[in-house]
Amino acid sequence: MLEVLKKIKEKQQEAKKIINDASIEAQKIKQGLVQKSIAVNEEVYLFEIAQAEKRADELQKSSSLGIDQEIKQIRIRGEQNAKEIEIKAKANHEIAVNNILEMIFNRSEKK
Repeated sequence: MLEVLKKIKEKQQEAKKIINDASIEAQKIKQGLVQKSIAVNEEVYLFEIAQAEKRADELQKSSSLGIDQEIKQIRIRGEQNAKEIEIKAKANHEIAVNNILEMIFNRSEKK
């Protein structure tokens, strides 16, 4: 009976050692996973920042192109308006000259 109790005690000690070893190993694994998680989180964070910077650059280029297009359209409209004003000014100038000439001729005829 004493021998059986001794065996039971030995087995209990072996089980405790196995549990302690397993607990130590689990802690090591947990620490390793925490370190890997930190590294992965940092990689993901850096990747997201790089993607955001890339998107910002694309948006900036896009808006620059849009601004360039808008400037070009404004310049074209300005040139068209200037041409229209020039045409109207010439027409008004001709009308004014004709009116003045008519006034001069009418005065000459009245005298």
